[in-house]
Amino acid sequence: MANNPIRILQVVPSLNRSAGVARVVYNWNRFHDENRVHFDFLHHSSRNGVLLHNKRYDEELKAVGSEVFTVNYAADDLKRFIREVHEVFEKVGANYDIVHCHMPNSAFCVLREAELVGIEHRVLHSHLNNSSDKFLHRLRNAPLNAIGKHYATDYIACSDDAGRFLFGSRPFTVINNGIPLEQFAYDSESRKLLRSELGIKETDPVVGCVGRLVKQKNFPFAVRVFAKFHEAFPDAKMLILGDGDDREELEGIISSEHLSNVVILAGVREDINKLYSVMDVFFMPSLYEGLPVSAVEAQAAGLPCVYSDNVPRETDITGTGTFLSLDADIDKWTKTLENAFNRGRLTDNPVLLEQRGYSAKANAELLMQHYERLMEGK
Repeated sequence: MANNPIRILQVVPSLNRSAGVARVVYNWNRFHDENRVHFDFLHHSSRNGVLLHNKRYDEELKAVGSEVFTVNYAADDLKRFIREVHEVFEKVGANYDIVHCHMPNSAFCVLREAELVGIEHRVLHSHLNNSSDKFLHRLRNAPLNAIGKHYATDYIACSDDAGRFLFGSRPFTVINNGIPLEQFAYDSESRKLLRSELGIKETDPVVGCVGRLVKQKNFPFAVRVFAKFHEAFPDAKMLILGDGDDREELEGIISSEHLSNVVILAGVREDINKLYSVMDVFFMPSLYEGLPVSAVEAQAAGLPCVYSDNVPRETDITGTGTFLSLDADIDKWTKTLENAFNRGRLTDNPVLLEQRGYSAKANAELLMQHYERLMEGK
């Protein structure tokens, strides 16, 4: 038994390349030791058996030896979701030592099924400091989250803020959202080539946003702030990386602000690490976050960052970011972006991130040690 790796089922919302949770577990898989742990995956990013995202990690993970199980999207038919999760655990649940659930509002089902098939170690992971951007969803999620915690035996969070939100006074372990730092380092050659590809001049100021196009990320607000910024800096461009259900609405706002020629919706890109080099400022006016992976990536690229104060202060790992209330006057937001742009590239950031524990390799090691302690009963 000692020679067998610990088998873990990672339960995630999706393996969409633009989703922060997916990038976190993908990085764990890249830097784990297969002799110590083995990861398989379960997600519900599927509708009637058809995967929902074009750019995803599913095939890549299968190619390196992981199994990826899918069930249909919970919000479409919760009873079907519960039934399908039950079927997956009935079929393969006995193969796993640990289930690691990244979906607090589905843990009532996922971790219950894990318990029923005898999986002793059931990890619940908090990635956010809020449960939804919609009031009715928050109302729905509160009891679901409470029930899910009942079936968990171990608690992990990406930040103190996210941990306190979901677990309250219960003890939890913080494991940072580490990234492969060297891949996100500023690259002048990538900047030059990609700016040319995107139709951006070398001297144009570029404000960048990264994330799913959903309400939580507050991109319509970002576009309105940028509209004001663009008045002062007519050469400025905005680059938004990601995709999602609210793309059409965002395109409408961009059009209504007469910014279609200067706001670039680049979608989900596999060269996202190089695209941070195109940007001059990273802008995140989110309604809520846990500890966003994209903000770690932006800091690794040396970008000055501007956040809403709904983003946890822990996000500013390098101590170089600026936080502002969403209630602040739009002129103040514009001035804050201008000040960030004037700071220029922050060349010490990669070293600071390494020192403060945000390399993917280091975090994969910490997670493996955590699993090993669970199995040893410590």
